Amino acid sequence: MTEVAHVPAHISVVLDRSGSMAFIADDVVGGFNQFLADQRRAPGSARVTLAQFDSQDPFELLIDGIDLHEVTDLARSTYQPRAWTPLYDAVGRMIARIDAETAKRAELDLPEEDQVVVIVTDGLENASVEHTRASVFQLIVERRKAGWVFVFLGADQDAYAAGERIGVAPGNRAEWEKSQQGVRKMWGDVSYSTGLHRGKPREQRRREADQFHTEKPEEK
Repeated sequence: MTEVAHVPAHISVVLDRSGSMAFIADDVVGGFNQFLADQRRAPGSARVTLAQFDSQDPFELLIDGIDLHEVTDLARSTYQPRAWTPLYDAVGRMIARIDAETAKRAELDLPEEDQVVVIVTDGLENASVEHTRASVFQLIVERRKAGWVFVFLGADQDAYAAGERIGVAPGNRAEWEKSQQGVRKMWGDVSYSTGLHRGKPREQRRREADQFHTEKPEEK
């Protein structure tokens, strides 16, 4: 248990804010806030980063590496779906931000963190200008070799094929239904998976990084 306590996690969420998310916006916000509440109850330390994206702003940083116990909930007024889906740009920028933060922490002799990157989207890429499928694929595959977790959660598409196109491991791709119940299940599953991951020692976390995503057992 000592090893777990001394290896913090950094949970980074890349959240689709395109127009097609509008009718489930309340559920998305509520689900994310429940995710935060669940993780606050889990043992171990963690930081959270949240960026929402659309074609008007492909990387709007809402939570910037805040300690899990200090981060405030996402406000519905902040999450206002609009425009198109620059998925590749959003993911590429998140990876670049984590890389820069990791280098900075190393310079300051701060503890290395285990990285978990969760991608939530309901649409296919249609608006990126900085990154391509190939460039994002390379970024993800390289960082998976270093033990990073990438999770692709997709609705209104073949999430398994879409996740494969950008290099996400088969075990970490999942589809979700665009309904109140579907959104609740999506966040519940990723919260359950994150809690399990944080409870493992570093060696096991890295060994099982490509089998991170697990469905939450149904309550009896």
